[in-house]
Amino acid sequence: MNQKPKTTKKPSDDDIEIGGDVADSFIIQGDGNVINVIETKNSSGPPKKKPNPKNKTNIAIIVALIGLAGTIGAALIGAYGKGNSAALSPTPVTVTAIVFTETNAPTPVLADAVSPDAPTSTPIPGTDTPVPTFTSTSIPIVAIGQDWIAGCISSLWRPYPSNVPTVERGDGCWREPVHAFSAENGDLDFLSERGSGPAEIYGLFAPLPESGTVTFTVRLRDLNNADLWMGIFPQPDVASQGLLMTILNGNVNRRSIVQKDPFTYETIQGTVVLDQGNGFSISFTFTTLSARSRVNPSVFITNQVSIPSAQKWLFLGYKGLRGSYRIEGTFLNFELK
Repeated sequence: MNQKPKTTKKPSDDDIEIGGDVADSFIIQGDGNVINVIETKNSSGPPKKKPNPKNKTNIAIIVALIGLAGTIGAALIGAYGKGNSAALSPTPVTVTAIVFTETNAPTPVLADAVSPDAPTSTPIPGTDTPVPTFTSTSIPIVAIGQDWIAGCISSLWRPYPSNVPTVERGDGCWREPVHAFSAENGDLDFLSERGSGPAEIYGLFAPLPESGTVTFTVRLRDLNNADLWMGIFPQPDVASQGLLMTILNGNVNRRSIVQKDPFTYETIQGTVVLDQGNGFSISFTFTTLSARSRVNPSVFITNQVSIPSAQKWLFLGYKGLRGSYRIEGTFLNFELK
């Protein structure tokens, strides 16, 4: 019986070829991309009944599924089965770059990490913003003798006793009053009073040059149970051995000026009773070895008192006696030369 010759079609990479009639068994061959189903006939046995076309369709579907699975498996083996072969490329994702700006100072490089030929330096730790501070060199110094004219008690003056509180004014002067003392119109005014208590001494010490003369005038308005003190001392301390001149308490219109021993407070010598008038004028002349005092105009001159100290101190103040007291007055016409 003549049959039409079968047209042979070259299989492509996407075709699945099944050759001949399906017999008792078949073999599936493939190289990863093409799967061929090859019929195996039983040459020795009797011819088999022709299969139902529906069976062929079912077999074709199964073979197609097997082929699809083989294609996917081959693709996965090609992608991951080779040792150093590149993996499947992931889907690209756009990434926005985040840039961090360093606000702190860079970490100092350790000495071990720097070339031995490079200069080395010790890192300095960061500090807070410095706050300006005033020092003694930044504050102008108001000279003794020029301060009262400027309405100032120069910070060169040291209050006595030392526990008297003082506050810098910021221009080389003490904030006033310094205890009982205030500078005004070229004068140094003082006013102090107390209800009761033991004897007490208050005043101001000013440093003097090695030698010279200091002259001033004192006007008294009240000297009730208090003595005015003026003197030269080797230290800013009335207990040091120095030259002490006093105007004793009483009627301010007529007073004597008396030299006293600072330790015993005994009278050494003094003037006769003097009219105050426009004030009492006092001078102190001093050298590196001694000092002496004069009541002007040459009314009275003390003997020289030994004070072997290159640095000497002028004291202006008062002694409030036991009980209640009141003292008021002014130092003026101050001159140091």
